[in-house]
Amino acid sequence: MNNIDLKQNDLTQIELAETVGNIYADNAKMSIRNADVFYGDKQAIHNVSLDLAQNQVTALIGPSGCGKSTFLRCLNRMNDTIDICRVTGQLMLDGQDIYHKDLDPVLLRARVGMVFQKPNPFPKSIYDNVAYGARIHGLTNNKAELDEIVETSLQKAGLFNEVKDRLKEPGTGLSGGQQQRLCIARTIAVSPEVILMDEPASALDPIATAIIEELIDELKEKYTIAIVTHSMQQAARVSQHTAYFHLGKLVEMGKTEDIFTRPSHKLTENYITGRFG
Repeated sequence: MNNIDLKQNDLTQIELAETVGNIYADNAKMSIRNADVFYGDKQAIHNVSLDLAQNQVTALIGPSGCGKSTFLRCLNRMNDTIDICRVTGQLMLDGQDIYHKDLDPVLLRARVGMVFQKPNPFPKSIYDNVAYGARIHGLTNNKAELDEIVETSLQKAGLFNEVKDRLKEPGTGLSGGQQQRLCIARTIAVSPEVILMDEPASALDPIATAIIEELIDELKEKYTIAIVTHSMQQAARVSQHTAYFHLGKLVEMGKTEDIFTRPSHKLTENYITGRFG
């Protein structure tokens, strides 16, 4: 697309193509086509199409209020909890329509887990936090199997060695970074295929953030990951693909290196270079 010389106040007048950049993945785990999201009469997401590549990290970036978190919540139907929210378009997981009337959202959320911006451990023990999903989904037959799921999940989240002697203590007693890794372990415990992360390190200090970023890099070997981040440096470090949103529209998507070094759209360039956002 041709670069457009725009001031920030003129951004509402922009017209974007239906598909921008390299939205298609040969190994797509999730495929979204022409997604629109409405809150009552207000449209929050406009005609977004993109793929999430299997076993890779896709970063969603853009200014505050651009719709990236709203879009992320569509991918496991978290927006179903908002009465006035309506989602249209095709949102597919392994070729299956995740908004089909016969699909149980609870089962979907076991396949597409979510880690939120603020760590939200349950007011339970560390063990029970991780075991919770396996219990409610009936994934184990006995205590030994449940113990194995808890230990394996904590190991995958890089937390087991720090808490192995404290499993009966409250999860809320951990540090912020440990709590977030506990929430990741809780998500992993139900064997999801996709993990959605909504600014998972924004409330953490730099050391805890670095640990979470290393963990994301390890997790992509087994999971497909989409991460919303306000930090362009973080997106550049952890992702293989980046999608830039503005005013509820997908402006541009492509390989992370290309988005950050050779953006095709002036809006993307202006955001990455700090001219607005």
